[in-house]
Amino acid sequence: MAPPPSTTKSSKTTIAYATDPSKITMADKIMGALSILMFVSTWISSLLSPFLLLRALYKGQYVWANIIIGITLVAYAPGDQKGPMAQEFHKFVWYYFPRYFQSLTVEYEGGIPPKKNSDDTSTPASNQQQQQPQQQTFYAIHPHGAFSFGWATLFCHPDLEQVRFCFAPALYASPFFRLFSRSTGTPGSASKSEMIRYMKLGNDIALPPGGFEEATLTSPNHDRVFIKKRIGFVKLCLQHGLAIRPVYCFGEKALYWNLQGGFDFRINVLNKNGLPAIVTWGHPLIPLLPRSNVDMKIVVGAPMVMPKIEDPTNEVVKQWHDKYMAALTKLFEDHKESYYGPEIAKTTKLELW
Repeated sequence: MAPPPSTTKSSKTTIAYATDPSKITMADKIMGALSILMFVSTWISSLLSPFLLLRALYKGQYVWANIIIGITLVAYAPGDQKGPMAQEFHKFVWYYFPRYFQSLTVEYEGGIPPKKNSDDTSTPASNQQQQQPQQQTFYAIHPHGAFSFGWATLFCHPDLEQVRFCFAPALYASPFFRLFSRSTGTPGSASKSEMIRYMKLGNDIALPPGGFEEATLTSPNHDRVFIKKRIGFVKLCLQHGLAIRPVYCFGEKALYWNLQGGFDFRINVLNKNGLPAIVTWGHPLIPLLPRSNVDMKIVVGAPMVMPKIEDPTNEVVKQWHDKYMAALTKLFEDHKESYYGPEIAKTTKLELW
């Protein structure tokens, strides 16, 4: 078990958020479990929504059919603005979600990102340097884990409320999770065409580039990322002039047990056809929930500033992809000791698949 994350501020890293384990009550844990259970169950059931609608119609259960249709209409309503109910729901999720875990911190190298188009003049003088305007940014979040809890935490984080968090197009198109995510942040589709559209609009973007493959590789005994073949996001960032900030979520791997082995078939057949290939077990009593006795430490790396090259060659893309993998590895190396402790850190390496 990792030691509780430090809440001190160094010249290199800024602590943006930290729970105090001594102040987390049992009620906090229960409400946190409820918020996470809503997140995971909505994720799973949302993919089944077409079948649930057809079943309701076939069985003559028109009340349920109308509820599903109503949720779909609300989920697809235009605009990203949240009403009062959605804002209160977001506050509920953001307050209790992190308190489910043993502890949770969010740290930034290179400063907390400034909020764009903000007229807020209340920023303390000590933070003014780190709040200077910065290049449009792509947050590459690792590891994906079984259900991307690091990604979900940042999705709800007030510091990143203007970032468009992207995920699988099929999941984004499904009404239940689409509505849930619109109530808790600013979601988007990870399809190439939509990513390009967001970039042209000037959006900052967050995405777990490892995708289903990285989820498949999840193991509580290994820090793994699926990145060697994930070159597309680097090319898009070069074409549209985005900086890339590597993000590593220490503790993500420990949240669920996941079946190991058979990776060739699971990655090259199931994942390649857009199918998840995880067999997981989380909390001993409620396996859908993650383990709660885990310290979570999410580190957002400093921006890797990149040039804008409208038509980069394959060689140039590979050069910047290599630089990204080196930056991600360095981020892991720089913070592994503070999370794992000096003895475990000596033998812990980041596996690049």
